[in-house]
Amino acid sequence: MVQGDVPGPPRSYLNDGEHYDACHAHRLDDVPFWQQAAAGCRIVLELGCGTGRITTPIAAAGAESRRRVIGLDSNPSMLDQARRKARAAAVDIQYVLGDMREFDLGRDDIDLAILSFNTIGVLLSLEDAVACLRCTRRHLASTGRLVIDTFLPSPQRLLAEELKIDYVLPDDERIMITAQRSYNPALQLRVLDLVLRSSAGGPPQTDRSEVHVYYPAELALLLANAGFDVVAMYGGYDQRRLDARSHRLIVVATPRA
Repeated sequence: MVQGDVPGPPRSYLNDGEHYDACHAHRLDDVPFWQQAAAGCRIVLELGCGTGRITTPIAAAGAESRRRVIGLDSNPSMLDQARRKARAAAVDIQYVLGDMREFDLGRDDIDLAILSFNTIGVLLSLEDAVACLRCTRRHLASTGRLVIDTFLPSPQRLLAEELKIDYVLPDDERIMITAQRSYNPALQLRVLDLVLRSSAGGPPQTDRSEVHVYYPAELALLLANAGFDVVAMYGGYDQRRLDARSHRLIVVATPRA
């Protein structure tokens, strides 16, 4: 290291596209839900699209109809990985580097906007959430839909716990993570503190993520404030009724006339 250089953040599934895909390669349970949601849509936008885990299969399913798929994310590493996957899958996806609280795609004809797999949680304040929802509404067609998928909070799921996370990168480097998860009820923040070790050696590294925990009534009020009507709430990808046994919170909203 050159004298005066400051070490960058560790590469982990929280911030690096290659790591994210290696860690989440097994996660496929929500893909059919999103493909079904996009059926018949001409233009689909995913906010916080990451490595294209959802945009890629949506684009593949709509290739014959020439569906236009757009992915927006603020992390260049995630978008680089998403573009590699799009090329490998031979699908045409427009990836945009931007902030989902304030973006301008120059259009107001999007049929479906999605916030998948807890992405809404990276909006840590209610002000950020409303800004994102209002900006999204401006981009939607009058008949468009916004679908938000996050976890349904329960006392059991917010308890402090230790997690073990292992994954293997394409070069066979194994990443071993010990994670401590905790919850701050005053701020509605779920915190994940990671200690990362690599089979390649070197000292352990640390990383941290914070996500806002959103509740059903809270999301409904935020959507109303941003000019949406909530038309459905589901408790799973099979569109089951939302109840106390649900693990997912899926909200479908349309722009208010």
